[in-house]
Order: sequence, then C-alpha cells, then structure tokens
Amino acid sequence: MRKFKKMILPVSLTLGLAGCVGIGPNKTYVLTTTSFNYDPSYRPYMVKVNGYEVGGGYGSATMRSAVRLGPQIITWGEDNSKRKHKAINVVNLTKDDLKNKRYLSVHLYPDDSVEIVTAENGPRPTQKGIDWENKLK
Repeated sequence: MRKFKKMILPVSLTLGLAGCVGIGPNKTYVLTTTSFNYDPSYRPYMVKVNGYEVGGGYGSATMRSAVRLGPQIITWGEDNSKRKHKAINVVNLTKDDLKNKRYLSVHLYPDDSVEIVTAENGPRPTQKGIDWENKLK
C-alpha cells in the first residue's frame, strides 16, 4: 500500500499543476476570429496568430479560435505568389483586451504591420485600413 501511495502522489501533483495552466498568464479565450487585408494586390491565406489559423475574407469568413494572452506573432501568405509575410510589430493582448469580448479581428496593412481589434458586437474594418485602401486605389 505504501508503494502505491508513493507512486500516486507524483502523478496527482503533476495532473494538479497541469490543470492550473488555464489560470493566470496562460489563460486561453475562445473567440470568433477573422482577418482584414488592406492591400488590393493580393488575397491573404493561412493567416495565423501564434501558429493557429484565424478566419479571413475581409471579415466575411470567421472561425472559432483559441487565443492566449501575451505577445501575438502573426503570419500569412499571398494567394498569387509564394511570398510569406510576418508582421513587423508584435501585438500584446492583455486580459482587459479579451474580457467579455466575442470577436477578434486581425488587420493586415500593406507595410506588413498588423493590428488586433477585439469587439463584443462583430468585426469591422479599421479607419487606418480604410485610409490605406483609399491611398492605394
């Protein structure tokens, strides 16, 4: 019986610690995600936030995605070339950015900078993106 207790203690401690991963700085939120591209020369594909795909199509295609707090590394490809993009800036999401939000949109700008906008009532284009589109037309 003692041998059994000695074996079960490390296992139960490990499982207990694993359960805490969802608390604190590693907390994961599940949101409806999409992306907006403001460069008319291509359509982006495989827009990823920290390696996980998000929806696309200028907000028309959405998907449910897990989003973690902290720095967000954003990458994407072009539909008409083999070019891969990586955001030149890193967006840091805090608990306040995601609290009580249902939507997250990734905005891809022609200079490879990005912006993440969270909302309660659905994704919308940004004024910065609309200004970029008007400038490039």
